[in-house]
Amino acid sequence: MYLNGAILPGSPAIAVISIVWFNRGAFSTRSWTPILLARMVGWKVTGAAVHAPCAENINYSDIGANTFTVGTTGEINYLTPGNMNIGAGSWHRGCLIAPVVPA
Repeated sequence: MYLNGAILPGSPAIAVISIVWFNRGAFSTRSWTPILLARMVGWKVTGAAVHAPCAENINYSDIGANTFTVGTTGEINYLTPGNMNIGAGSWHRGCLIAPVVPA
């Protein structure tokens, strides 16, 4: 997983995060159950965040449905709207934008 980001100053500050994730093994997801990938350290989300759909190399029927999300305590998750089987070696790319304050 490659995470890159910046905190843009302001009141509140804005976190802008780029995510590139290659999953090694196959896995299954449950509908609307977040999969924890990482946590922001030292920052807390204070309001609604922008969760953009992932660009992925998965089954064609599932493309455009999955997102990266960020929770109020800074957890970065992968979220699918249905039960899915994700094949080994799939890549997932996306971004998050959220208002933050120091934790």
